[in-house]
Amino acid sequence: MKVLLVEDEKLIRMFIVEYFSKMKSTVVEATDGYEALSLFDDTIDIVLLDIMMPGIDGYEVCKLLRQKSEVPILFISALSEEENKLKGYELGADDFISKPFTPSLLYAKCVALFKRVKKEDDFMSLNEGIISVDENTHEVMVDHQLIRLSHKEYMLLVYFMKNKRKILSRDQLLDYVWGYDYYGDQRIVDTYVKKLRKKLLGASSYIQTVVKIGYKFDVKE
Repeated sequence: MKVLLVEDEKLIRMFIVEYFSKMKSTVVEATDGYEALSLFDDTIDIVLLDIMMPGIDGYEVCKLLRQKSEVPILFISALSEEENKLKGYELGADDFISKPFTPSLLYAKCVALFKRVKKEDDFMSLNEGIISVDENTHEVMVDHQLIRLSHKEYMLLVYFMKNKRKILSRDQLLDYVWGYDYYGDQRIVDTYVKKLRKKLLGASSYIQTVVKIGYKFDVKE
């Protein structure tokens, strides 16, 4: 893995770099948000992002990165309150670890996230109604128009399409997209479904709300 570490505390950077280097991972260090944005490129596999930093905070960095990339973002922060985590997830973060933490746990989270993103079970095209998805390139077309989805929005759409006409609970969607170790509020599912529907334009009605349960994907001809 090639990791971009964005952290203003030198000691924290040192022990993360030392452990990740032992595990044969490359770490690019940034001490603030502006430096992180200047160092980021397409070779970065994962971004480890502190929240409280001089200049611009981690939330703003995450927002700006999401405008141009679907790279996995893992927040590392002393701000462990649930509302802080929820805000991070709503901005497009993939995971969160609270300080203090062991470098081995952080590395394990990175590996799990890296494998999930890189894993390609089936290389095929999905076509439902006016939506088509190329699983090789992750390109999504709606009525022949290319649309840009975040990584989690893409995962949600593919899961819906592969389980069309099935009622999916919020717990099922949480487990698939956010992982079994996610303990945050289920509202994050509703937030992402709302975002996904908005981006699907004329196909937004394909994702139907099932009251008190979850959602169902169905194409009404």
